[in-house]
Amino acid sequence: MRNLPMLMNKWHILPLSLADQQRHIDQSELLLRTIEPWHLATLYWSMAEPEGLVLGFSQKEEILNQETVARLQMPIYRRRAGGTAVLVGPHLLSLDVVLPAGHPLLLADVVKSYQWLGEAWVEALRPLGVDARTVPPQEAHEQRSLLQQPETQARERLLRRACYGSISPYEVVVRQRKVVGLDMIRRRAGSVLQAGVLLQWETETLAQLLGQTVEEQSLLEVGLLDRAVGLDRLTGRAASAAEVIAAFEEVIFSMDQVR
Repeated sequence: MRNLPMLMNKWHILPLSLADQQRHIDQSELLLRTIEPWHLATLYWSMAEPEGLVLGFSQKEEILNQETVARLQMPIYRRRAGGTAVLVGPHLLSLDVVLPAGHPLLLADVVKSYQWLGEAWVEALRPLGVDARTVPPQEAHEQRSLLQQPETQARERLLRRACYGSISPYEVVVRQRKVVGLDMIRRRAGSVLQAGVLLQWETETLAQLLGQTVEEQSLLEVGLLDRAVGLDRLTGRAASAAEVIAAFEEVIFSMDQVR
């Protein structure tokens, strides 16, 4: 926490919203579209209801197993940030941090702008009994290099259909398994830093949605368990969204005291 910058001394915090994922996507866009330079930083907490699959901005629906989509009647959404597919629902707690242009947490270096958020989540998870860390940029680069190696290329491309199948700089991991994923929407008026916290991590449904064959589904189901982990497994109990929110907000409030 000593490396976190000094913040404005107030936050605008919206209560946890349970709604269709499209409403969350639209709300995030509205907050960013209407932001003004004098606005406070806003925290928008959300969980999707019902469960759905969110594709990254550049992902094509051809990657989906349409038979599984139809059988599960799975709603498909598309977010305006980059990255890849995320299964949303009661197992995933999402946070949008909406920051006006010029806010001290928005840096010219886009990648470094994630650092404070990752470090805040490491601090927030500690009182829950989770010993986490942020991913150094070099470590994320080394994992990306697996895409260039013939012996790992096919497997890596398949796992990267899912957001939690790979790591990016300053995301939060326990050992090498991701528990908090990050992305960003950046505009001239401001930016939205987004975090997704895995309360539980069940890979069967995601594997069936993203695998075109039985072999791909089997690889995804097992491989994604190696790449991510839920708080329930890390703590040995079901961590509630309210508990996680309270822990993070306590860290955020303490950041105002950093000098």
